[in-house]
Amino acid sequence: MKIKLFFTVISACIFLNVFAQKDDKDYTQRAQDIQTEIWNNSSQPFAVKTIPAAMDSESAVIIATSFDVVNSAKMKMKWSALTAVQRMFYLTTYHERVKINDKAALDDYSTLEYQKKLDRTFSAGFVKVYNKTDTYIGAKIIKPDGKEIVVNTNEEVITKDETKKKEGKLAIPDLQIGDILDYYLRTEKLQEVLPETQGPYTFFLGGDYPVLYQSIRLQLDEKTGVEYVNANGAPAFKASRDDDDNIVLALEQKNLPKLQSSIWTSPYRQYPYISLQYMFVTKGAEAKSHFSRGEVKHGSLSDDLLNQFQKILESTGLSVSYVPYNQTTQYFGGEKHIKDLPQDTVVKTLYVAWRHNTFCDFSTTNIDITNDNNYIQANSLIGAISMSRMLRSLGIDHELVLVCARTSNKLKDVMNITDFEAMIHLKTGKDYWLAFNDIVTQFNEIPPRLQGEDGLVFRPDVDAKKLTYDQTGKIKIPVTAADKNMETENINVAFNTSNMQQLQVDRSTELSGATRHYTQKELMMMEDMEADLAQSINQKKLTDRLADDKKQQKLVSEFSAAFAKEKTNQKTYFEDEIKEQFDQSAKDVTAYEVKNEGMFNSDFVYHTNFTMDNFVKKAGNNYIIEAGKLVGSVSKVEEKDRTRKIDVYMPYARMYTYNISLAIPKGYKIKGLENFNKNISNETGSLTATATADDATVQVTIQQQYLKNFEPAVNWSKLLELMDGFYDISNQKLLLEKSN
Repeated sequence: MKIKLFFTVISACIFLNVFAQKDDKDYTQRAQDIQTEIWNNSSQPFAVKTIPAAMDSESAVIIATSFDVVNSAKMKMKWSALTAVQRMFYLTTYHERVKINDKAALDDYSTLEYQKKLDRTFSAGFVKVYNKTDTYIGAKIIKPDGKEIVVNTNEEVITKDETKKKEGKLAIPDLQIGDILDYYLRTEKLQEVLPETQGPYTFFLGGDYPVLYQSIRLQLDEKTGVEYVNANGAPAFKASRDDDDNIVLALEQKNLPKLQSSIWTSPYRQYPYISLQYMFVTKGAEAKSHFSRGEVKHGSLSDDLLNQFQKILESTGLSVSYVPYNQTTQYFGGEKHIKDLPQDTVVKTLYVAWRHNTFCDFSTTNIDITNDNNYIQANSLIGAISMSRMLRSLGIDHELVLVCARTSNKLKDVMNITDFEAMIHLKTGKDYWLAFNDIVTQFNEIPPRLQGEDGLVFRPDVDAKKLTYDQTGKIKIPVTAADKNMETENINVAFNTSNMQQLQVDRSTELSGATRHYTQKELMMMEDMEADLAQSINQKKLTDRLADDKKQQKLVSEFSAAFAKEKTNQKTYFEDEIKEQFDQSAKDVTAYEVKNEGMFNSDFVYHTNFTMDNFVKKAGNNYIIEAGKLVGSVSKVEEKDRTRKIDVYMPYARMYTYNISLAIPKGYKIKGLENFNKNISNETGSLTATATADDATVQVTIQQQYLKNFEPAVNWSKLLELMDGFYDISNQKLLLEKSN
């Protein structure tokens, strides 16, 4: 089940990993004790059996939901080592009571999936150091007549059964529309010696369903350090101390509406949420930790984090690979020649060398060059720091820019340094940007998720002997125009001469900018990308480099065999791409080829030839062609998403062009061309479609354009106009009429 929550717990999710007792009998007894504890001590909102009549039309209604944490610590003597260790306990309980109103919600709640056990206990000499967690689950159904049915949790299905890790799935039998489901997940964690940061937990105050009552409560040991932010209008916790001086953070709310449309949204920018993390802080660890023992830090943490990051930047002990630097100087014939070259020329080569070393450093002990490697993302912080060090060695002035993705938290709401991403900004006659993203990201290409955001600037003194950076304010990250992110489809279509209800499709696709990335990684072979990157910096491709070393001949054979095996999968990747585009599989793919690999500031171009069913229907002597489907699968905006109050975070500004040529068989003529004439233009973009024909061919041209990567909510109706127009085009048909 995809559990619908009024909040989502990120990074340490609410299906929290938990430990098992010594045997099944102890586990069963503990499960019974927890069930009695939770259902006999629930607050009054968990006894409610009705919802307001106005909510009967909702798919589901969360009657009550709660998230409770109890953290404690004590010293434990390890006699085998004659020493005492810190032992930490964490009890986390998630409890929800939900009214099921339709089949969609019924399907969602029909099963509960969770991680039952995770044991990371290890031995150090004669000492066993515990780090284990268990999860317990309980559920009951409340029928409309008030009858309660307790679900037998012993009938769970174990989906993963390993010594150290178990995962389970509990079906909820006899759950029906109109019922109330009351369930909980309890995790109990024991950890010794080294405390770990718990979280960050992120609670979105709202979800797919309205919430009548919600509670978040944390009772934390007095020595615990806590940090949290409340963003986008979320309230702060009520902080207090109990009789034992434990830190207590509590929040109760009522009547939370369900969140708005999920199309083109950025939850961390638009929905109220609280992010919280905490750690038990020992006296010895306090000086090294950013947590303050016994203190709750609330609000912006970014100033402290920026100072921490500056210390990392200036650390001489930080290990950085200079292999790309060495390859670049070798490429230009030595350091002395680089000084006479345009700086952008040098940086382009350095950036390619970084890509090659980051994404093509294959393991020689576990050879894996499958397509999955194409999707690896670089750590942009490490990439930017490494690049900055190398640029500094070359004497090239630059800025390191910290930024938060537009799909994540705002700069002022960061919790950890890892919430930031980083780029390099250069001014070498003109502005250039280096992003540390994926293997196909080109020089001066900015990932869409970072465009339009404010960045925090760290500027090094490239002439100083000492490694120093100054924080010099903010910079706005540029936004790429629509004509830089283009998909152009040239589609030539003919009827199968032996079966008029099949179409022969010859398709050439050209992708630029952000439209390239997914498909390029989907279709390209790692062998080819590695060879392209190596060749561009005057390096031999992998197998040739290995062949130069007589000791590596076995690896040459192993990598050659792995590349050859992966090559046999390429047709499948093209078949999958066609299925994704048209929402159905091709009957037969007769040709597929990458025409231009697009690795270096050029477009990605590929060609396919295939046969498709289901686009033509026979009507007597005539045929109806669903020509609009040749643009691919197009979804209609659902009714629930047509009214909008929140702003629109578009993926990126973009343009799609479809040039469709349909051969007319002899003895037939075309009708319905007027269905493809459309012209819509407003401040958010445009849609134009035209269709013409002669005796031999129908020509249909469609162009759709979204001008910006962000639109205010007031422009939603204008975006709908474009989307509805394109959906209408995708459903238009042509009639192939038999001539008299």
